[in-house]
Amino acid sequence: MRFLIWILFTALAVLVQSQLSSVGDFFSAPLVLVYFFGLKSRQKVSVFEYSGSKVEVSSFLFGAFVGLMEDALSGAIIGPGMLSKGLVGFLSPMVFTDVVFRWTPLWGGITIVVFSLLDGAVTAGSRVFFTGVHLGGMTLIQLFLIRAFVSVPFGIVLKP
Repeated sequence: MRFLIWILFTALAVLVQSQLSSVGDFFSAPLVLVYFFGLKSRQKVSVFEYSGSKVEVSSFLFGAFVGLMEDALSGAIIGPGMLSKGLVGFLSPMVFTDVVFRWTPLWGGITIVVFSLLDGAVTAGSRVFFTGVHLGGMTLIQLFLIRAFVSVPFGIVLKP
């Protein structure tokens, strides 16, 4: 049942992202969903350790699935979204393991900014590298920074 709820949220996030083109340029709902899935899938085994690679693999697969849906609806090549969202899905549960960071609203906001910038850089870099399309550098940087800072409230509010 939980799996179906996450699939429903994924479809809803990707549809909202693709249909609202004016908002979609300044906000990445699928990225926030992958980040939230990574935070929620992190499970403690005991006080001192966390479940090993199972959590990271499931978060990576969820992120890659979200990226695949995003790539399929974008009409561009398949792969950049899978790579970037999979990377965010893989890193999300590892960041707040109390070994790297202990979750606080400040670290949540900083982390989602870094993940947004990473997502944009990997997606744009993959498209430039594999398709040879020329993208304007300063316009992309401005778009990535706006997208990152619009996501900050979600990094502050969503906690493990």
